[in-house]
Amino acid sequence: MTYVGPSQVIVKNLSSGTRVVLKSHYNYEVDEVKIMGKDRFLVAHTSDTLLLGDLLTNRLSEVAWPGSGGNEKFFFENENVCMIFNAGELTLVEYGSNEILGTVRTEFMNPHLISVRLNERRQRGTEDNKKLAYLIDMKTIAI
Repeated sequence: MTYVGPSQVIVKNLSSGTRVVLKSHYNYEVDEVKIMGKDRFLVAHTSDTLLLGDLLTNRLSEVAWPGSGGNEKFFFENENVCMIFNAGELTLVEYGSNEILGTVRTEFMNPHLISVRLNERRQRGTEDNKKLAYLIDMKTIAI
């Protein structure tokens, strides 16, 4: 990682030589950068935002994220969405989009019990076909 300014970091993959330029759209200072999820995904914090990225596809996102003390748990099981669990809330961020896709309350956070589908089956008359299925309690599924 090469910090070229307070709000910009160049991340270089040493094995492949590819580079990704991580830059805050709001010019916030990048506090820390972590490479996670089998060295494929990027997570960085600023004072007011969270930067996420897929290093394989070069899709980067920056979403508003108030300071939560760094207690978030990140799940990268889905190729298109980062799942973030913090204080009983599940937040979904689509890679390449600078808006939070959705937030739900659930105490049952297991990436194997959550299903996220983004535009997998195009429907006539619908541009976006985004679905989430998750457990509200042990016997109730919400879609």
